[in-house]
Amino acid sequence: MIRAATILLIPVLALSAAACAGEEEIATPTACIEGPAKLEKALESAPQPVRINGRIPISSCLVPSQSNADLMEFGTDAVEVATRLSSEAKRPGVAGIAAAIRAGYLVGAVERGSEDTEGIHAALVDRIRNAATNGVDRSGAAESHYAIGYEAGRELG
Repeated sequence: MIRAATILLIPVLALSAAACAGEEEIATPTACIEGPAKLEKALESAPQPVRINGRIPISSCLVPSQSNADLMEFGTDAVEVATRLSSEAKRPGVAGIAAAIRAGYLVGAVERGSEDTEGIHAALVDRIRNAATNGVDRSGAAESHYAIGYEAGRELG
C-alpha cells in the first residue's frame, strides 16, 4: 500500500516542481529528508511542538522553489508516515488516539508550511491529507483527536 502511494505521488510532485522551473531553489533543511523514521519520531511529541532532530518544525520542510529531489524525498516520507498513522488511528484505545493526533498534526503542519510557497506544494498537501485520513472514522472521538492534532500543527508546526 505504501509503495502504491509513492508511485502515485511521483508524477504529482514532478508536475508541481515543474511549475516553478527557472526559479532559484531554496535549500530544504537536511533533517527533513533523512527518512520517515525521523519524521515519525518527531511526531511523538504532538500535540506539543514537533521538531525534527529537536529543532526543525515540519512546516520548514516545505520551502519556496524547493528542488525536485527534496520535494520528492520529503513528500514520499510524509505520505509513508501519514499512511502508517492512518492505519494506527483505526486501533482502539490510547494508541489510536495518539495516532489520530499525530496524523492531524502532520496535515496541519504541512498546510502551514505550504502557505507561502505559491501553490507548488498543493498536490503534496492533498496527498498527505488523503493518506492521513484514509479509512479512519472521522466521526465522534476520532474526529476530535485528529482535530486537536490538526489545530496544533497549524499553530505550532
